[in-house]
Order: sequence, then C-alpha cells, then structure tokens
Amino acid sequence: MSGINPDAATGLSHESGSGSPLLLSVNVGMPKDVAWQGKTVHTGIWKSPVDGPQMVRRLNIDGDGQGDLKGHGGEQRAVLVYQIASYRYW
Repeated sequence: MSGINPDAATGLSHESGSGSPLLLSVNVGMPKDVAWQGKTVHTGIWKSPVDGPQMVRRLNIDGDGQGDLKGHGGEQRAVLVYQIASYRYW
C-alpha cells in the first residue's frame, strides 16, 4: 500500500509521517468443522478481509464467529488486533 511504513520496533503501521496507527484490514469468518489429526474440530481460524465499515457489537464484528467460546470471543474479546509484524512472522 502506498504511504504505509511498517515500524520495525512496534510492528504498527503508520501513515507516512503521521505517527498514528493505521488499520490495514478487517477480517471476519464463521466457524466450521474441519478434520485435524484424525479428529473433527470446530474452528473459526479462517478469516477473510471485508470492504468498508463493519459493525462491532458486544460479542463480535458482524459476520464473524469463534469456534471455541471458552477461549475466544466474548464481551472482553469481541475484537482482536494483530500488528502487521505478526502476520509477516507467521
């Protein structure tokens, strides 16, 4: 993206010269059952980018879901933010 410079120290992305964090992408997806190591697991790991503004509600972003509600999601974890450096590492 033009005008975006990843900051190596923090992993945040900033608009050129502004110093303000920049949201690069909002990704959502619904959980599904998948085969893994001989078992079926219910997971929401696969997320896809969406265009435009998205409604963030008490439990999640519209169109998003979590497979394991004991460990993910909920009122205190409705939105999870990753720095761009994490995605590059993964």
